[in-house]
Amino acid sequence: MYLMNCILLFMLFTEIFSSNPIKPKFCRDCKFFTKDFFLTNKFGKCSLSPKDEDEDNKYFLVDGINRNNKQLYFCSTARQDFKNMCGPEGKFYEKK
Repeated sequence: MYLMNCILLFMLFTEIFSSNPIKPKFCRDCKFFTKDFFLTNKFGKCSLSPKDEDEDNKYFLVDGINRNNKQLYFCSTARQDFKNMCGPEGKFYEKK
């Protein structure tokens, strides 16, 4: 009887865990995703993680153009293991 209960319990847990597979968090499904110029998802950028402002204006003394627009990191960069970015697990992912 004990063995039969263990088998039934095992089958129950197997059914519960197999019915809810973990889905990966794709950047293309995130609300912070912005499409690239070619309207593909390959070179999409993350609007949640703008680059530093110093990096935007480092050419001001060269060409005299004040670049106030924020430059964005590619999603592939944001999904790497960096501080303050999503990383491989998609920490800041929010569904569209």
